Amino acid sequence: MESPFFRYNEEFLLFGEQHLLMLVLTAGLGVMLPAVAYRYWDERRKLQAARGLALCLSFAVLGWIGIRLALGDFDHATDLPLDICNIVALALPLLMWRPNYRVHEILYFWVLAGTIQAVLTPHLYDGFPHFTFFKYWIVHGGLVVYAVYISAAFRFYPDWKSLWSAFGYLQIYALIVLIFNLALGANYMYLLGKPPTASPLDYLGPWPWYLLVAEALALALFVLVLLPAKVVAVNRRR
Repeated sequence: MESPFFRYNEEFLLFGEQHLLMLVLTAGLGVMLPAVAYRYWDERRKLQAARGLALCLSFAVLGWIGIRLALGDFDHATDLPLDICNIVALALPLLMWRPNYRVHEILYFWVLAGTIQAVLTPHLYDGFPHFTFFKYWIVHGGLVVYAVYISAAFRFYPDWKSLWSAFGYLQIYALIVLIFNLALGANYMYLLGKPPTASPLDYLGPWPWYLLVAEALALALFVLVLLPAKVVAVNRRR
């Protein structure tokens, strides 16, 4: 197809203009939307916005898969929605149609400790206006905004028990993805090798040792993203 929306361009640069713009947009929406919801919206409007966000993220994943299939470019080794960001975005309407604290306390850590890494160091080649560019930022930036929004709008503030629950479920999901990787010859979640583009994994040693270091770092990041939730929760009780 001749449209630049479908034409692969490989123009995305780490910390280039497009990247910096999307960082600003993600941060801006992550602050403004929860603030507006908290101050001005009733419960009905908060719920409508949560559902709209969830549907938008899920449709972005489905639409991207549909386009790849239509173009004949779909590859089961790289394009299935098995990475945490994609599977969470795809399943959000089912998981959070009625926002649930027990689900959110897991997604909060997975998104804010994991997806933020994908926002800061994207595994992305094609820049604007390619469809992959739109999908990547709707999903990854959108998940960050969604996690902050749900926490603020519905006052779902995770605690230490939530942290360990999220970490435990992460191990289970990683094991499931590993089985898929071995069956498909794939490398989802980078369990069998590092990504081809620059990433924080480059500094964590060779495979498989970087997985152990990544586990420790993930736990440290879980603690880090818990701190603002604890601060807000304590202030609300005063």
